[in-house]
Amino acid sequence: MEKNIQIYIFKGHPDRVKTQVAPVFEIDNSESYMEIPFEFYLDMPEEEKAFVEGFNKYIDGDLKGSRRELAKSASKIPEAKYMFALVNILLGKTREAQFLLSDFKPQWKRFIQTWRVPVLVVPFSSGDKALYISIDEKGLQALAYFLEGKTAEEIAFILGL
Repeated sequence: MEKNIQIYIFKGHPDRVKTQVAPVFEIDNSESYMEIPFEFYLDMPEEEKAFVEGFNKYIDGDLKGSRRELAKSASKIPEAKYMFALVNILLGKTREAQFLLSDFKPQWKRFIQTWRVPVLVVPFSSGDKALYISIDEKGLQALAYFLEGKTAEEIAFILGL
């Protein structure tokens, strides 16, 4: 894609991560793995394992591997569907992301339990600011506008950010 769009994994409670316009800063997701005790991991349903694997593969920078794992769990886990859509955006597959989020109903139990909040970072054309799209209500509106082709600046204006 022409802009350096990224997913920033924010380590903090989802209620504190708001959709906003803020200065662009260096993103480091290396500390954001979902760590599951091995004994617990063995007994997890396959879709839960795929969600954790897909999330962690994103942290490792393996977008295609992340996409492959998240696809296995997207039909059963809302957070996996959301991450799957975000990874598709990064890979330039916006039509697929639109389809995934067309009738999306957020349920953030897993993100809240692990306090790992994926934030889509869409830079402004000026390069000094970005639209940080979180998992709040405004964020879902912003994501819909983004998938319609609106710029970060246009979305910020529409949402009054």
